[in-house]
Amino acid sequence: MYKKQQNILSTISFYCFMFYTGAGIAAEDASLTALSDRVVALSREVQLLEDQNAIEILQRTYGFYMDKALWTQVADLFTDDGTLEIGPSGVFVGKVRVKDYLLSLGQEGPQEGRLIDQMQLQPVIHIANDGNNAKGRWRSLVMAGQHQGQAWWGSVIYENEYRKEGGVWKIARLHGYNIFYTDYAKGWAESAVASIGPDQPLAPDLPSTTEHTSYPEQFFVPFHYQNPVTGTAVDVAAAIPDLTPIESDILEQTLSDLNTRLERLNDVQSIERLQHVYGYYLDKQQWDTLANLVADDGTIEIAQRGIYAGKKRVRDNLNLYGEPGVHHGVLHNHIQLQPVIHVDADGRTAHARARALSMLGTYGRAGVWGASVYENEYVKENGIWKFKHDHLYTTMFTTYNEGWAAAPRAAPGVSKDNPPDLPPSVVYEAFPKTHIPPFHYPHPVTKVEVRTP
Repeated sequence: MYKKQQNILSTISFYCFMFYTGAGIAAEDASLTALSDRVVALSREVQLLEDQNAIEILQRTYGFYMDKALWTQVADLFTDDGTLEIGPSGVFVGKVRVKDYLLSLGQEGPQEGRLIDQMQLQPVIHIANDGNNAKGRWRSLVMAGQHQGQAWWGSVIYENEYRKEGGVWKIARLHGYNIFYTDYAKGWAESAVASIGPDQPLAPDLPSTTEHTSYPEQFFVPFHYQNPVTGTAVDVAAAIPDLTPIESDILEQTLSDLNTRLERLNDVQSIERLQHVYGYYLDKQQWDTLANLVADDGTIEIAQRGIYAGKKRVRDNLNLYGEPGVHHGVLHNHIQLQPVIHVDADGRTAHARARALSMLGTYGRAGVWGASVYENEYVKENGIWKFKHDHLYTTMFTTYNEGWAAAPRAAPGVSKDNPPDLPPSVVYEAFPKTHIPPFHYPHPVTKVEVRTP
């Protein structure tokens, strides 16, 4: 998507030059008509890129809401006639019934001792020609369980449909295929169940649309698209709507607006890359290089350790996580997932919510799982995006052998040997306690602020 954005931005720049200078224009009226047609086409391409970004935000937000059992907020992501079908549950039709199904999974809101993290990964999205409908394939990795009870791994493939109503993308059809669920302690080599859910499944409105089986049985989740290299074009249904020509007296403003919109989309891509790079540097404990991702007056706040202010103090904070460099027998993976990025109107500041899955340990000693959520701020300085506030909230931390249901650990807390400049900005406890990191953005559909304890 980034390359396409760059190509469009280059084209816009060219037409801006042609418009402002009249360079190479032999017949002014004909040239303005051609320019208008091309700007209309570019407007459509920019809109499609914005639509894809909006759908990714929608589905990733669905995952964040599911984590904390925010059932009302999940249901509000659907169209009024939207449907939900997960595993063998059958089809639930309409927002009210979607919420009924979700409530059958357990009490609304985060509950002490309950973990239901649902990572939303690997999107493949196609938007229909009409610009108002879309399909998307996603993968979900599920970490679920009850403290002092049972823990589960799960894998789900979604084949979803989306609809734009009043300029807002919503879920029109959510269809999750359970690939496997397994007891954490036994693993998928020994344990496989059809699904996990309510003991007394709520009666659906319609039977399942597809009879499918889960691991160890095999089922091929149908793709909504063909092979992108060898197959034919995606079925995008509906004719391309007639595009309204742009009057010559507003071409200049239209080109300027397109340029700004493309810049904001490029900003989103740049921030996502920055967050990913941050994860790769964490993996190999490249502390000096990682600290250089932070603005001079930036801060870092991780796992209740308090706030370290300024690039030098950020670097001091990183010493808490081990000696810099690659070390034999040390695993320090920090996988960066599920970004929801919003660039502010000024184009110089931004916020992002993202997820981290950590795989840590020392060979021959112990392995550790960690799950976290970031709520970060960024600043653009001299055209380069940097971290302004890096704030990680620990969701769960546990040894590999014992798992999250048996022996979760508390967040590390403030170091006496390497104390912070300021105390933690938010006091909370990780699983099995409950905490919802505050959302920097309102509900994508209702636009209402999602309040957290």
